[in-house]
Amino acid sequence: MMRSSPPTRGLAPFVLAFALLFGAGAGAQALFDAQASEIEQINALLDESSNALAGIYDYRGTLVKRELFGDELVEQTVEFKFSRPFKVYVKYVEPHAGREGIYIHGSNRNRVRVHKGSIPDLPVSFSPFGRIPMEGNHHPITSFGFERMLDITIRNIRKAIARGDTWLSMSDGHSVDGEPTWRIEMKCESGGRYVTARGSENLWDLAKRVGQNMYVILHHNDDIDSPTDIRPGQRVFVPRYYASRGEYFFSKRTLVMVKASSWDHRGQLYESYEFRNLELNPGLTVRDFDYRNRDYHFRLLDQR
Repeated sequence: MMRSSPPTRGLAPFVLAFALLFGAGAGAQALFDAQASEIEQINALLDESSNALAGIYDYRGTLVKRELFGDELVEQTVEFKFSRPFKVYVKYVEPHAGREGIYIHGSNRNRVRVHKGSIPDLPVSFSPFGRIPMEGNHHPITSFGFERMLDITIRNIRKAIARGDTWLSMSDGHSVDGEPTWRIEMKCESGGRYVTARGSENLWDLAKRVGQNMYVILHHNDDIDSPTDIRPGQRVFVPRYYASRGEYFFSKRTLVMVKASSWDHRGQLYESYEFRNLELNPGLTVRDFDYRNRDYHFRLLDQR
C-alpha cells in the first residue's frame, strides 16, 4: 500500500510566478492544486521538471559529487560545461586538480579526450566506458547532465508508485546553493531477485537485460569484482529499486533538479550529486568544447 505524508503545504506563493514563466499546463495545475493528492503533485513536479529541461540548451557550473566504492565514500568537485545535443567539458577542482576531459558524441570516434593535469601529462583518448575514465565514477561521461539524473529519478519514483510499496513525501526543501527548492523523499523496503547469467554476457549485458543500473548491481554483489567477473549460470542479485531511499531537490525558480542523493539497500549513502553556480543557457560555443581552446591545458593531443 502506498504511504505518504499529509498533502504538501506552502506551494501557493509560487503559483503566479510559475504560470507567468511556464504557462498553466495540466502538470502545472496538478502541482499547485490544493485538492490534488501528494502523489499527483509529485508526478506533476516530475513532468514540469522534464518540460523545463526542453528549454535548456546549454549550461555550466560546478558539480559536487560523492560516490560509494566498497566502504569508501569518494568526494569530487568538478567544473563543467554542457551543450546539446551532447557535448561535455569537465575540469577537476579536487582531487586531481587540473585534470580535464572533453566528450562530444559523434566526434573523436566517440572517445573522451583527457589529460591528467600532473607530470608526466600526456593527453590521450579513451572509450568512455574504459577502466581509466570510469575510475572513481558511478556513471560514464556519456550519462552526464540533468536529463540522465532526472530520468533515473523518474523511473525509480514511478516504479515505486506503480508497485505501491513505498513511502513518498513532497515538501518545501532547504536552500541548495541559494536556490529555494521543493523536496521529494522516497523510502522503500530493500529487496530484489536473483538472475542467472547467460552465455558470454557480462554485467553490462545482464543489467541491460533486466533494466537495472550496472553499477547498482555490481555494488550489491560482493562476490563480483568487475563487470566482466561473471560466468554462465552464476546467480546475480538485482535490486528492485535503484535506491532504497532517495532525496531529490528541485529549484522553485527553474524547476531543474539541483541535488539528488541515493542510499543503497544496506542503508549507506550510495551517491549524492549537487549542482552549484549554475548558469542556464549562457550561450556556449564550439570553442567551449575545443581542446585547442587556450583557456584549457590539453597538449600533444592525438590529432587523429
